[in-house]
Parts: sequence; structure tokens; C-alpha cells
Amino acid sequence: MKVVLVTPNEADSGLAAGFLAGESMETVVCNALSALGPLALTEVGCAILVEEALEETEIAQFREALDHQPPWSDLPILLVAARDSSLSALGENVFPSSGNVTLLQRPLHPMTLVSAVNMALRARARQFEVRDLLRQREDALRQRDEFLAMLAHELRNPLAPIRNAAYLLGTIASPDALFAKCRLMIEKQARHMTRLVDDLLDVSRLELGKVGLHLQSVDLNEIAAAAVEASMPITSLHRHAVRLHPRAGSVRVQADPTRLEQVVGNLIANAAKFTPPGGAIDVETSIEGGDAMVAVQDNGMGIRPEALDSIFDLFRQESVTSARAEGGLGIGLTLVRRLMELHGGSVRALSEGLGHGARFEIRLPADPAWREAEVAQEDAAVEGAPKRVLIVEDAADARESLAMLLRKWNHVVIYAANGPDGVHRAREERPDVALIDIGLPGFDGYKVAREIRLEGSEWARSVRLIALTGYGQATDRARAMDSGFDMHVLKPVDPAQLKQLLAS
Repeated sequence: MKVVLVTPNEADSGLAAGFLAGESMETVVCNALSALGPLALTEVGCAILVEEALEETEIAQFREALDHQPPWSDLPILLVAARDSSLSALGENVFPSSGNVTLLQRPLHPMTLVSAVNMALRARARQFEVRDLLRQREDALRQRDEFLAMLAHELRNPLAPIRNAAYLLGTIASPDALFAKCRLMIEKQARHMTRLVDDLLDVSRLELGKVGLHLQSVDLNEIAAAAVEASMPITSLHRHAVRLHPRAGSVRVQADPTRLEQVVGNLIANAAKFTPPGGAIDVETSIEGGDAMVAVQDNGMGIRPEALDSIFDLFRQESVTSARAEGGLGIGLTLVRRLMELHGGSVRALSEGLGHGARFEIRLPADPAWREAEVAQEDAAVEGAPKRVLIVEDAADARESLAMLLRKWNHVVIYAANGPDGVHRAREERPDVALIDIGLPGFDGYKVAREIRLEGSEWARSVRLIALTGYGQATDRARAMDSGFDMHVLKPVDPAQLKQLLAS
């Protein structure tokens, strides 16, 4: 490894180079920092900088070269200064972002310099070992990906005539049941092989950065439905009940529809693989905060807690019994994670353990334009659908402030200050919703709810009764439900929550 010595003093450079040469250290002498330009810092063992060589006009360029070292590299620097210099200040001012600066003060004993250089070179040697290991890893990954790409390509050649022959056999009328059974078997296994080959190719392309996305606004409900339909040959084979639970309306994201359908399809195929015949697989779309989500849940064999993260690793498979011989290559979930990362999304696995099924959730940022329109539409629906609301509340300030909120949202407000009047006003005005306090004069809110329900009319059965109360124990909630309330809400109610309750 080269030792670079930067000093404008020819006498000093000759002595220092002589000491280092005597220790079999190859030394390159430069009279200024600018002379370092042709040298690749990643090939230098350490740099000895004398204070007089630190010209302000050249320091910035040297610092920039240090800042652009690869992650494994941290060039050791020995900074030599006069006795009356402030070494710590000098190091911090000249190399504030470098953590590998050793400060040496003159007059400097030759053996001190040799010892410091030896320590720096040993540290640098360990960095070079890390560099070599990283290069070996990159070479191994490249060779693996090239092999996978070649293997997948070569496997496609015999698969094409096999699938064509299976199709042609299906056009031949034959009374032999064994003939038809064998043809279907060939067709099924050819499809299975094709899917494995596709996965191999995709993993290789993703690793080499050759997968491009064609982003557009797509509806997750449509993607999930298409994935469920495409997975039917697998799920039907094992008699799985696949249930789709789309979000009402739509769930739009910016994504590549083909790749996103592949992601959901791989999750369904994975669920089918580890769910016993006759099991259930549920596919659900939803919105959580600003994220759009697809969840695939099964009631199959489940996942050990310690394996929830590692199952996404390439070629990683959980231990399976002979009954799960269709374990595949351990590629499908890796593809899911890589494709989601490429979309700027994420995937996670959830399971309570073996025998408790598994749930996989993918998340993507919801399409901002669609989400904005969706929120505006929800707000417009709230504002544009006024309701008749009865407030049964004996506290005047609470009653009036609640009425002010409701009027702001264009609802029609009706008052009552005690239990008997609440029942009377409800039967007279027939509101859509009644917000009823529990502690009321005359009789309590529980009786108000019971009296309203006892009328037995269509209105009495459909009116939405909401208990507003300060009592929040489980027994209080149960008593409210038993009395005929639809909901039990604790005071003080959040206006945003109330707005949503009335909208729903």
C-alpha cells in the first residue's frame, strides 16, 4: 500500500521518505495537496499531511474527494503540526467530517512516525479486506442472476411445445377417460412450470435493475378481482373458498397494473400453498390514513413469529411436511417485496403462530388526486344530506353548543331538556337521529330509548339512537345497548367523530 506524504519542504520529505523506506513502506511524495489529483484515494494506504501544505484554496477539493469515498473506505490521515499549533482545532477545521485523523506534533521522533503509519496501514488493510469481500459478493450475485436468467430462458424452450401439444390434445375427441385425465395433468404441470420460470426471470431482472414500471392510476378493487380470477386454477384445485371484500366505491393508486396484479396473485398463490384443502382465503381492499391496502388472509398452517421477516428472503422457505410438497422455489414472496419496494410501497406478514393462519398486507400511497376528490366527495355528502337531529340534554351550555355544531353542518335541530319531554318530542318530530344524555331529570336516557323503541312503528325501529354519557364502563355500554341505543359515545365527543357518525 502506498503512503502519500504531502509537504512543501524538500528536506523534510527526504528524511521522512527515508525512514519509511527503511521499514519497507512505499512512499509517494507530493509538494502540495493539488498534486494528489492523479492518485486514486481508494488505492492509498494512508496520507501524511504537514501543516504547511494545507493551503486554503486546495483544502476544499481534498475534502470533497474524501467525502466521495465509497462506503467501505475511510482514508487514514496523519496530520503533522508545529508544537505551538492547536492540533484539535486544526483537525476539526480542516477535516470536520472525517473520523480517521491522527494528530502528530513536531518535533517528531522517526519511530513515532513509523509506528503511527504502521497503525494506519493495518487499519487500512482491514478496509481493503471489506472492499474485497464486497466485490466477491457482487460478483457472486451477478453470476447467480446470470445463471437464473439463462436457466429460465432455457426452460421456456421445451415448455412452449409441451403447452401447445396439451392444447392440441384437447381438440381430439377420445372416449378414453385416461386420455383426458393425462392431458389435464400435463396442462396443469406445464402451467405450474411456466409460473416458476416467470418468477425466476423476474427475480433476475429485479436484481439487475432491469424491471421498469408503467405507472398509471388503477383501482385496487379491479386489481384484486383480476388476481382472484387468475388464481382460480390453483385455488379450485384445493377447493379453497376465496372471498373478495372490496372497499365500497374504489381505491386508486399510481401503479403498474400488470405488476400489481402479479403481487396480489403471488400472495393468493402463497396462501393456497399453505392452506389445507377446503380452507378459506379472504382478499380485502381498504384505505388506512393516506395508504391504500390489500390484505390476503388464510386459515392455513401459519408462520412462526421468528420467521415473519425472513420469509421474504430469496429461496427462503418455512419447513413443510410432505403434504405441502408444492412448496415452490421460495421466490414468490421475494418478488412481492421487491415489486412493492419498486412501487414505493411495502409488504408485511402477520401470524399468531403455527396453526393460526397468516395475513399478508401490501400498502401503497393512495393516488393523491383521487384521495383529494374522495375526501371532498365525503364532505359534500355530509354537507348535502341534512338530518333531523333531536338533542336530549339538561345542561343548557352543552345543549346549545352541540346545536351550534349541528346547524353548521346544515342539520335541523330539535331540543328537549328532560326525559319525558325527550320521548314526547321524539314521537312528535320523528327525527333521523337522537343524541340522548343518560343523566336526565324526570327519567334517565335509558328509559327514553326504551320508550321510543316501544312505540313499534317503522320510524321507532329505524331512528338512530346515540347515548352521550360520561359513564364508560363495559356495564354502562351493555346497559345502553340493552335499552335500545345503537351507539354509546363518551363525553366530550370529538366534533370530527360526531360528524362522521351523523354521515354514516
